[in-house]
Amino acid sequence: MNKTIKKLIFILAFIEGGAVMCVELCSAKILSPYFGTSIYVWASVLGITLTALMSGYYLGGYISSKNKNNSIVYWLMLIGGFLVAVTPIISNIILPTTINLSLLTGTILSLMCFLFIPLMLFGAVSPLIINIVTDQAKESGKSSGNVYAISTLGGIITTFTVGFYTLPQFGITYTLYGYGILVMAISAFLFIKTRTFKTPVSIIFLAAILSINFQNKFDSKEVIYQSEGILGEVKVVDRTLFNHKENRYKNYRELMVNNISQTVMDKQNPAINYWSYIDVLTYNINSYSNGKNALLLGLGGGTLYKELEKNNINVDVVELDGRIEEIAKKYFNINEDVNVVVDDARHYINTTTKRYDVIIYDLYHSETPPVHLMTKEAFAEIKTKLNENGILIINFYGFITERKGKAARSIYKTLLDEDYHVQLMATEGAERNRNLLFVCSNGELKAKNEVIHTILYEMDIDFNSALILTDDKPILEHIYLEAALSWRKDYNETNAKYFLKKK
Repeated sequence: MNKTIKKLIFILAFIEGGAVMCVELCSAKILSPYFGTSIYVWASVLGITLTALMSGYYLGGYISSKNKNNSIVYWLMLIGGFLVAVTPIISNIILPTTINLSLLTGTILSLMCFLFIPLMLFGAVSPLIINIVTDQAKESGKSSGNVYAISTLGGIITTFTVGFYTLPQFGITYTLYGYGILVMAISAFLFIKTRTFKTPVSIIFLAAILSINFQNKFDSKEVIYQSEGILGEVKVVDRTLFNHKENRYKNYRELMVNNISQTVMDKQNPAINYWSYIDVLTYNINSYSNGKNALLLGLGGGTLYKELEKNNINVDVVELDGRIEEIAKKYFNINEDVNVVVDDARHYINTTTKRYDVIIYDLYHSETPPVHLMTKEAFAEIKTKLNENGILIINFYGFITERKGKAARSIYKTLLDEDYHVQLMATEGAERNRNLLFVCSNGELKAKNEVIHTILYEMDIDFNSALILTDDKPILEHIYLEAALSWRKDYNETNAKYFLKKK
């Protein structure tokens, strides 16, 4: 084999490693608006990825023992690249059906349709490349090491490039289309360079290029902003919703993360709160807090921030996703001078030297609460950031009974174990439609105002099945899953399926 072809083969290994990570990351992001971002979704993605690669390695080893034609590698990459390029088309056909299935069945079936086959083909490439570049048996170890190192390097670079640049800048569709075309281009060039080019190569390559005209580009006047990134899909939507209090339809602006509504703003009356937990929360801050300095963990569209400001509370905000700050200012009437720190909330708590009268957890990322902030160790760290008589308020799912309420009961039990005094408030409505607000303090909680909201008393809660949550055993994500899926199911009916119908 001449040196030029050998170099191109190593470039192919680099591209193959990148293709694996590109399609894996993008597949997880494709699923997130329909199945969420829980550990179960990621476990499904990783499990299917490893199964596909295992199958590919075996297939590649088998082919290399039976077929000495080097062009088989180019064919595998060409077909794999084509499948990557048309992944958005395949997913748009599959997801409207699988969204009606359970989380486990829906995610696995979806991934088998648009993730498994391309990854299996890419997995088969590495053993074949090793076979091509190995001239003598004694060089097999060195060849294997070189190929896997180059392939892994391609995966590393692509992970950072896709996660932090192409996904937020160009979105899932163009990222997959671009990388698929890149894979096919290097394969086609190798066909030409080795003089094994055939007409079907042209047909497949041309079909992939033209597939962009059939990609389902979401275009709706309702969606005024849309962005895809490593933290998920973010949309700002103007649409008409039914207001149950006023018994009429009104125009609202929504901030959605993975099709879960994070903020709903009345376009005619932006100061009016759509969700009742905002009013309950601010009322109890004024009732239990003796100070005016607050730390808000989670900005969203800024509804709670605006309410705190209206109550003359000085607010620092920590928000993980930098896009959210820009959206809140541009679309939800948030002041430009709002003090937002783009950081992980736990990291900020660990590193800040400031102390607060109120610390608020309003941190849902779509339907996923911040499990690393709901542990005994995290609650201990929060104590060091509270002023004397300071309070911690946690917004959580409304379930407190039976299996769906085990997560909330475990948070309550963990707070008690960390010696917090806890008052548990509930907004109006059934468990599945309400919010729970944990109001916590180092000392006894004494309300300055009349208690006007529903209190769930400690003596009425069964803590027998509840767990104490720790950093060493992050079990919360498992025990809140049933509650999260209930929320996801409701939002799929009102949001995800709504936008699928618009396509």
